[in-house]
Formats: sequence, structure tokens, C-alpha cells
Amino acid sequence: MAGRNTLSTRWVTVIMVAALLCSVAVVWGLIQITGQSPASSSTPASGSGGSATPSASSDVTGSPAGSTPADPTGSSAGQDVSATAQTTPVTPAAVLPGTGLRLPAAWSGSAELTITVLGRCAATGGTSSYTRSAALALQGPAVGTGPFDDPNPLSMTLGITPAGIPGLSIYSASTDKSGAVRRTWWLTTGADTGPAGEVRTLLSGVLIDDQPTRGVLPPNLLVDNETDLQPCESGGTVRVPRTLAAGSTMTGWVTPTAAHLDLSATTVDGERAITAAVDLLRTP
Repeated sequence: MAGRNTLSTRWVTVIMVAALLCSVAVVWGLIQITGQSPASSSTPASGSGGSATPSASSDVTGSPAGSTPADPTGSSAGQDVSATAQTTPVTPAAVLPGTGLRLPAAWSGSAELTITVLGRCAATGGTSSYTRSAALALQGPAVGTGPFDDPNPLSMTLGITPAGIPGLSIYSASTDKSGAVRRTWWLTTGADTGPAGEVRTLLSGVLIDDQPTRGVLPPNLLVDNETDLQPCESGGTVRVPRTLAAGSTMTGWVTPTAAHLDLSATTVDGERAITAAVDLLRTP
């Protein structure tokens, strides 16, 4: 019985040692397998990463078919500028057609002014002619702080002896105290070639507003000393501003060196008719 027990113990020991060795072998095998798995899986990942790289670069260098091309600058600033350009009103360039002259610009010279008496004193009033100094200025479209969309390509002022008698003042637009623009002349421009081959900017205008605003006279006025009215009325000689009537016209042309205007007007009260032929030279 004692021998059998000894033998059994030995076999148990051998079996346990063998089992332990087998366990070690299994653990080692597992370590080898799990240790190689990341390496083996990294290779396909690297391959898929390589195949993903062209796709990523295509997103940078180009856009998929049917999509909106990316901003060539690669920044959102270009998109912001584009959006702003679409929403910001564009002001017409202050350049005269034909000549390309940049505004503002001014000319000065003289006017042959003719005033004819009409109405109640026409029979005895007659016609008087004067040679007077004149000044012309052209600016860009009238711009005020009020809500006003001015389709005219420019604004004009013309003064014939502004401080003298008789005097004539022309303002195509003015700005009131509220910042709103009041246009009194409708202006158009064009271009042609003069007799000497010079390129000219054509000007044409019609007076469209001759009504007072809040008791203030429009700025288009004839100031006369009434001498031609004296034969048919009593009283002293006075300076009377007479508003030019709607329908008065102006035509002419300007170049970078010279200008010519022809003005034909009547006064609202029907007392006067005025014509003026104005020749001017560009002022520095």
C-alpha cells in the first residue's frame, strides 16, 4: 500500500509539472499572438491611410463635381468681400464720358447774356444784352444723407456774374438742412467728336423743379435791376430775384480744356426771357 501511494504521488507531481509547462506554453503563445496583432493590423491601416491620402488632397486642391469651386484665396475673407460687393450700392464713377475727365472740374470765361421783357411791359420793355463773367463747375452725382437715389450722372453749377446785376445762377441739385437732396435739373451726358477732331462730353439739361420749398426760393434765379421795366411802371429801380421756370433748357459740351453752353430760360412770373451763350476755359 505504501508503494502504491508513493507511485501515485510521483505521477501526480509529473502531471502537475506537465500541466504547468503546458500552461506556460499557452500563455507564451497568446503573448506572441497578441503582440503581433497590432503590427499585422497596422499594415492594412497604413495601406488604407495611403489610399485615403489622395482623397484628402483632392478636398484641398479641388472640389467634387457639381459643387461650388472653393475661394482661390483659400480664405473666408474673399467670400466676405464678394458678398459685400453684391450688397453695397455702386456709385457711378465721377468721370465724364468721352473725355474721361475726372470730376470735380471747373471752367471759367464769359457769357453773352440777353434779357427780353415779356408780359405786361413787353411793348415798351424791349431787349437788353450784356457781356458778363461766368463760371461752371461739374461734380459727381448728388449725394445726401437722406434716402435719395440720384440717377443723374453729375451735378452742375453755373454762375453768370453771381455778385453783379444782372446775374444768373443755376444749381442742378442742392442739399437741405436734413441732408436730403433736392434735384432741380434733369441732366444727361453723351460723347461726340468736335470739328477739330477733339473728343467732347455732351451735356443736356431740363429744369424740372421751380416750386418754393417751405417758403425758400429754388436756387435757379435771375437777378435783374428792372431797368427795362421802368417805361411801363413807376417806382425806383430794385433788385428782384426771379425764379426760372420749369422747362428751361441747357445744351453744350465740355473738354479737358474748354466748354460751351447755350441756355434758354423764362421766369415763372412770365416777365422775362433769358438766353445765354457761354464760352469757358478749364481752370487749373
